[in-house]
Amino acid sequence: MRAGLMRQRITIVHAPDDVEGSMGYATGDWDSASTSGPFWAEVRAMQGRELEASQQTWAEARFKVRMRYQPGVTINRKDRITWGSRTLDILDAEDPDGRKREFVMVCKEYVD
Repeated sequence: MRAGLMRQRITIVHAPDDVEGSMGYATGDWDSASTSGPFWAEVRAMQGRELEASQQTWAEARFKVRMRYQPGVTINRKDRITWGSRTLDILDAEDPDGRKREFVMVCKEYVD
């Protein structure tokens, strides 16, 4: 993991427990949500072949977010990322090699 690529500041917004929608994604009042961060991260738009490799069949703005592993911080699909004035819904979050070195998240841009 190259630190020089992590140029963006992100904040993880944890979904309140009482706002889970029927599809498993958080909905409702995010004003009471807790946050973790800010963290340095690499945020980049996914290319068409990456979307295809993810078995996606529709076009939308998707991003891959990489950040250093943070002890005590849990990230799941109900959470969101704020990146400047943008909000990204987390579709998938993982520690790719299981060595607690980095988080890799696939996100889509949240639009009201």
